[in-house]
Amino acid sequence: MLSFLRRKPKNPGLIWLDESDAKRSIAEKQRHDEINEEEAVNLRKFAEDGYFITRIDLPQNVADDIDRDVDRLWREKPATLAYAYDSPPKRFSESDEANHRKPRYRIHELHTASSAARNLVLHPLLHRYASTILGETAVATQSLYFEYGSQQALHRDSTVVPTPEFGRLVAAWIALEDITPESGPLAYVPGSHKFPFYEFRPGEFVYNPVVHTAADVEKAMTFYSDELKRSKLPVRQFLARRGEVLVWHSALMHGGAEAITPERTRKSLVVHYSSLRHHPTRLCAVSEEIDGVAGESVFETSELIEEGGAIAFADPLSGKFLYRR
Repeated sequence: MLSFLRRKPKNPGLIWLDESDAKRSIAEKQRHDEINEEEAVNLRKFAEDGYFITRIDLPQNVADDIDRDVDRLWREKPATLAYAYDSPPKRFSESDEANHRKPRYRIHELHTASSAARNLVLHPLLHRYASTILGETAVATQSLYFEYGSQQALHRDSTVVPTPEFGRLVAAWIALEDITPESGPLAYVPGSHKFPFYEFRPGEFVYNPVVHTAADVEKAMTFYSDELKRSKLPVRQFLARRGEVLVWHSALMHGGAEAITPERTRKSLVVHYSSLRHHPTRLCAVSEEIDGVAGESVFETSELIEEGGAIAFADPLSGKFLYRR
């Protein structure tokens, strides 16, 4: 049999760091002074294990500013921001702090209401890494603030966070405080970015709640669980110090470890990046009742926030209403 017939098909959504010559390409970039030694080390780690850990300057007073902004949002309850436990989120105007500010909640797009969070989302080091990994100018498409551990099952962003071009995604998890095992740290599986993808339908690798059923989700979860067991790869926990950042591949399996002490905080900010060329707008759906009818309202924005060459989308709930579903 011809050798090309024996090869397994490539995973969809490959970036240049997934290619077999990634190490050579990294060395070439370093030779041409496109990246420095530290960046080369981190990119080699990313290519091999699907993540690397770096650090940014995040003083305590910046973390305190974010705390104050989060407290303010729970008081003011703006309609243009959203909170959630699972998808889709709800408008903050529907929130009740006594009942809803509890473990597992998250705030969407905190960077549009907090200058301290915006500075982190537009951090030049993280944008430089995102653009380098994607091979072109990156845009921060979304931020998610967690006050407590997410306790999410292991998953792959590329299959649950849609991008116009599959796999054009990289993410960063920023510790806003020192993280302990009791609070349910970020969990991740080094090397799992090389697992094959589950196909919901032939050629469909991304979960779509409009099309796919609970049975489809169960099959996908079983598929990835079996891949993990077969691989015998370890599940690790990121016991970060404030300012440490885990940058990961869109296909890396990750989630939130179970919290030993659920009421213990695990303050963090997650940023998703895509390529600006492939991701010119940002969509968002919120679950809400209008005229007594429950459904989801979908909004879109092309408005960008830019500082020092770093780019992020503005809040989509302040953008254009598209449709109800």
